[in-house]
Amino acid sequence: GLQDKNEMLFGCMAVFSRRVLEKQLQQVRLLSSFTSESVMANPNATVELNCHKIIGFDMDHTLVRYRLPAVRKLVQQCLCSHLVENNVAPPSFLDEVRAQDDLVMKGIVCDKKLGNLMKLDADGKILVAYHGSKLLDDSDIAKIYGPDANFDCVKSHLSDGVKSDEYFFFDNFFDSPAIPILATLIDRHDAKQGDKWTPGSQSTDYSHMWKPILQAFTAAFHRDAFNDGTGGFFSALQANPGRYVRQLNPGSRRWLGHLRDNGHKLFVLTSSYSHFAHFLLDYSYGSSWRQDFALVGVNARKPGFFARPAAERPFFVIDDHLESAECPVEDLKHGMVFAQGNCTGLNEFLADLAGEPTPKVAYFGDSIRSDVVCLHKGNWDSVAIVEELFVETPQNIPGQVKAHVCSSGSQPTQKRKKDEAAVDAEVDADFAVLQSSAWGSLFSHGSAGMDTFCAKLLQESAYACVPCLPQIHGADGTA
Repeated sequence: GLQDKNEMLFGCMAVFSRRVLEKQLQQVRLLSSFTSESVMANPNATVELNCHKIIGFDMDHTLVRYRLPAVRKLVQQCLCSHLVENNVAPPSFLDEVRAQDDLVMKGIVCDKKLGNLMKLDADGKILVAYHGSKLLDDSDIAKIYGPDANFDCVKSHLSDGVKSDEYFFFDNFFDSPAIPILATLIDRHDAKQGDKWTPGSQSTDYSHMWKPILQAFTAAFHRDAFNDGTGGFFSALQANPGRYVRQLNPGSRRWLGHLRDNGHKLFVLTSSYSHFAHFLLDYSYGSSWRQDFALVGVNARKPGFFARPAAERPFFVIDDHLESAECPVEDLKHGMVFAQGNCTGLNEFLADLAGEPTPKVAYFGDSIRSDVVCLHKGNWDSVAIVEELFVETPQNIPGQVKAHVCSSGSQPTQKRKKDEAAVDAEVDADFAVLQSSAWGSLFSHGSAGMDTFCAKLLQESAYACVPCLPQIHGADGTA
């Protein structure tokens, strides 16, 4: 079917392991076969899953794969509509935002106070910066941040899972579409002030521009918006899920069953609310998906799930998709759905589930902030889902992160059979939104290939890195 062809077209594989961080990988090869318990990029880098008795999965952009161009447009439409309805922006605002759409990319940091958007290197030095949509040159950056051009405060907060008043780190496909929205608001603000902004001037505080954007996000993704049909996002997915969400390749379901049959215990942990999580998984997997998982956690509020003290994050019972009474850790049961909670308590349950005191846990997720850098606090191994690996060439991926970009053995832009034209168009559209000429590579910068801040986070915090789950198990799921 079309979906099977589409999954097969995504034929690249990237993986790195902390065990080989000091070795340069000399070759990259396209995988022709897989084993369900191991993923190999080359003979020197193997990520073993057979030592992980417990395997967890995020939902959004991991178990459930979105059609990225459509989701980006929908998020922007929802946010802009809220800003227009609340007189923050004019009716033409969405068109203004779409004109700056190339500013969308994961891994971008915003200096809230000064209104600057930045791509950082591994040490927090600014590589590329925009004030609103205005590109800043090196001299502009030096006037604002000094000759060293450092914005390294971001390093201390991310690892602790703490939100910062100084900056915002765009790290997923839901929040990054807001980058051109913020840039356009800053442009409009400066225009009203007679475009008097100059690099190094500290007279204007742009922090207040975050409030209406956060309110727009809340309106779109609020807990009650799914049932109430408000906010635009959930109602659009309910009306036409196939426009925004991919139905799962049957191979993925078979792979999960294979893991379970070989003694692995599987669970879901998502920050999405219960009714939305069930809706998406029912659509993507089919209504019997629950049988694959020993436990399902919703509204987990990551990264606080890993970073905050257990006493601050109790578990709650889910009753008809609503959070009811608190649930002591000892009351967690196989097959149940819980809300919120904490990693310390979940680890106690997983130890009982595995029948050993400290079972190894691997967790697949896409958010660098929520699914990667904080997992060490729970002693979990993070397998990062990074779809940008589909479009990166090996020379752009530094150090130990390597990718071979191809599609059924050919490059994405290569001409394919006429009966695959519809799939080609969709694949090319997805590839297009994974790239940004405004920022360049997610992993490196410039001809010297300097590592970016995102690359460093992945290298230091992730046990492995893959573009999507189907790259592990292949087309048929039998591995």
